[in-house]
Amino acid sequence: MTDPLASWWRWPMLVARKIGDGPYGPAHAAPVEVLGKVTAKRKKVLAPDGSEVISEARVSMAATTELIPPGSLVTLPPEFGGRTAEVLAEQLHHDGAGRTPNFYSVDLT
Repeated sequence: MTDPLASWWRWPMLVARKIGDGPYGPAHAAPVEVLGKVTAKRKKVLAPDGSEVISEARVSMAATTELIPPGSLVTLPPEFGGRTAEVLAEQLHHDGAGRTPNFYSVDLT
């Protein structure tokens, strides 16, 4: 089955997934390139610990994207400042009935 939103995933980003905590702080896997849609919009989101935090951007990707846990690092394209942001929250958007396209998103600092 093809992804009906494939044309939306245009922006290349580098994603360094958090793999744990080491003696000097969080440990991350080597960065990999992921294509997505960037929405630069400030909004309030819930962090994994239940606290409310402010997200500065959201990246939406194909629903089949390997999960990107909170604490991972995402480097945005130069057109969005090229900054490296931390993942605050992640969501899989899946209606279960096939009425809307499924996708995955992460909210960033």
